[in-house]
Amino acid sequence: MNRYFKLVNFEVNRFFKLYIGLLIIVAISQFVSLFAVKSSYMKLANDANYASSMKATKEFIASYGLLNFNHVANHALFIGPIVITIALMMFYIFIIWYRDYFGKNTFIYRLFMLPTSRMTIYFAKATTILIMVLSLLAFQLILLPIEINVFQQIVPGELLGKMNTVDLVMGPNIFQMILPSNFVDFIFRYLIGMGLVFTLFTFILLERSYRWKGILFGILYAMAIVVLILIPEFIQSYVFGNDFSFYPSEVIYMEIGLFIIIITSSILFSKYLLKNKVSV
Repeated sequence: MNRYFKLVNFEVNRFFKLYIGLLIIVAISQFVSLFAVKSSYMKLANDANYASSMKATKEFIASYGLLNFNHVANHALFIGPIVITIALMMFYIFIIWYRDYFGKNTFIYRLFMLPTSRMTIYFAKATTILIMVLSLLAFQLILLPIEINVFQQIVPGELLGKMNTVDLVMGPNIFQMILPSNFVDFIFRYLIGMGLVFTLFTFILLERSYRWKGILFGILYAMAIVVLILIPEFIQSYVFGNDFSFYPSEVIYMEIGLFIIIITSSILFSKYLLKNKVSV
């Protein structure tokens, strides 16, 4: 266990500076979006001469609505850095393995010669990805109340639609995807993410085990995963027909079970590859 924590610490330190840089970019871009949305809205308000009378104010609000933080959360400068950071995390799933193979001094030699199971290295890399995801989520949750408070300070009170962090998370924006309000949906979404990570790990290890043939095997493995995920839809459409349909909650529970199977099978398959096939 001590070696596991040392490996996790080692992997985290390798991307820490770059990751902190990404988080700073996310914060700066999101604060810029506050002022961009406010400026755009206030230009409309000033063009409508909203402050000239109470009637003009009411007519403007009737036409454009109050300005709330949902307008910011749906702005490209707010969403864009989050999407880019998530995409870079996906790319890092490959980097975290291939850097050790193709980097200076082929570091994978030393990793595999450590007096510990290769699965310890595997889980340390998986944990590093998980830490990246959860750190982004925690950072965003810390940032949101600050952003909301700043936004509500810079928007005139008569045009402001007040909301708190809970209201925002429940609203129609990107947070419905990365932070579902329902606990079961939260588990489901992040099981999908874990399933994707472990599936890609298996793909990488297949490629490392069989080289060009491994890429084909990896594609076939990914296709098998997709078929497995579609089983509830297949059962509903082709077994029971149009006279029967599962409740949405039943579909989610089935998918959760399937993703647990996918994660478990990917880990066991990866264990076999690491022990018997992967070479440096």
